Amino acid sequence: MFAGIPYRRGYLLYGPPGCGKSSFITALAGELGYSICLMSLSDRSLSDDRLNHLLSVAPQQSIILLEDVDAAFVSRDLLPTENPLAYQGMGRLTFSGLLNSLDGVASSEARIVFMTTNFIDRLDPALIRPGRVDLKQYIGNCTHGQLTQMFWRFYPEEPASEADRFAAQALAVHSEISAAQVQGHFLLHKMDPAGSIDNVAQIK
Repeated sequence: MFAGIPYRRGYLLYGPPGCGKSSFITALAGELGYSICLMSLSDRSLSDDRLNHLLSVAPQQSIILLEDVDAAFVSRDLLPTENPLAYQGMGRLTFSGLLNSLDGVASSEARIVFMTTNFIDRLDPALIRPGRVDLKQYIGNCTHGQLTQMFWRFYPEEPASEADRFAAQALAVHSEISAAQVQGHFLLHKMDPAGSIDNVAQIK
């Protein structure tokens, strides 16, 4: 703690699936030398008490990762017919129990809490208010620059013009394309950079 400011942060990464939310967290943990404590809120055996215990014993200098939080709880602002499981969760874990556990983590030191979701509009505002989530970051589909960099990473001997050509053709065929889709495509053409460009329409 410095000048009364607690040394912990909460982040929410949101965006389409396959765009690198979990991969970013893994890379960050490696860069910081932190461990990752993965919590699955959709685990039907998870109760309020167990979640509180797991979070309380998580080591310092660790990233606590709650993936796909929308799969466990949705916003209470939705109509009852749209939101029959609000406050109930999918197992023995309750929404109030989750909030209390997160508040407990907030009082501890040297921990980073990450939540990920594909559907930020489904999350209850109480879950992602300041103090629980300090920063919300959108991670979306690939841009031209990102596609260029990915091409260079897989084919470092190719000229810049080929990387630019791949990015332009990929976006011309697919208006929205995820990093996971591009990586899978490159793996199918590991030794054939020209083929990865010529067959860009086959990206699924």
